[in-house]
Amino acid sequence: MTDNLIYGPVPSRRLGFSLGVDIVPYKTCSYNCIYCQIGPTPETTIERKPYISAEKILSQLYKRLKENIYPDFITLGGSGEPTLNSEISDIIKGIKTYTDVPVAVLTNGSLLMNDDVRKDICGADVVLPSLDACDESSFLKINRPHSRLVFEETVYGLIEFRKVYQGEIWLEIFIAEGINSNESMIRKFKQWTDRIKPDKIHLNTAVRPTAESYVYTVPVEKLAYFCEILGKKAEVIAPFKKASKNEALNDIRKKILSMLDRRPCTLSDISSGLGCHHNEILKFVDPMLKDKHIELLYINGKMFYQKHGKIIPEKG
Repeated sequence: MTDNLIYGPVPSRRLGFSLGVDIVPYKTCSYNCIYCQIGPTPETTIERKPYISAEKILSQLYKRLKENIYPDFITLGGSGEPTLNSEISDIIKGIKTYTDVPVAVLTNGSLLMNDDVRKDICGADVVLPSLDACDESSFLKINRPHSRLVFEETVYGLIEFRKVYQGEIWLEIFIAEGINSNESMIRKFKQWTDRIKPDKIHLNTAVRPTAESYVYTVPVEKLAYFCEILGKKAEVIAPFKKASKNEALNDIRKKILSMLDRRPCTLSDISSGLGCHHNEILKFVDPMLKDKHIELLYINGKMFYQKHGKIIPEKG
């Protein structure tokens, strides 16, 4: 992957134009979610340490902010679980002293049971935690957490965080058809969200290729019904509608197609080959998949992109 820790601004369905900041190495995470758009987690961890120093992150960020960009948010997240970086508090403080662009933390919420973690991210303007399970069984099935994580303890962390955090909490629930998409489970979710008291509840489903091929999209009508059950704070995440001003779009698309003309590539292959962050690459491949310029291929449990209709020659 590229050594650049700053990417974007990229269009985000929840945060407008978001300037992303990677503060942990690629796929350093406490979960191995079945729906992750950047693929499986090789090995989960709950160890907090300065994976990437605050000094290095802030140096790159300050340089990027001098380039006359105007993001709606600076977002900590992207490649893994940002609260694993033990210097996240210093990173947030460093951003706030340099710019008035609001800071968002995109987290799976798994470490909020830790009092230090709750304190470390209280300086953010918005925290966007996930809650994809309503009980231990669905937690293990969907999030596939580190072995020391227990469902009720992670939800307890969310409840406690609400008590001390003065900013906005936008809770995301990812719904996968046939896994956590029946009405009885949504009513279980409501029991938890009533205790967490988020400012918003965002229902999401698969709109991009996922780590596992068996993760299926939930129809928007069904999601809307679930919102009615969850209450007035719940909404379906809407498609991004702002116009992008990036004039290099066609050039990037051509380069992706050129790579795929030679062989199928993973997201990591494309990102490394073009020197772009994987989250930026996703913004290009999404419409290319919808327009059927490219297609997905699963080989030995790994997800590849290939040119639409291209026949892979047999070996031997």
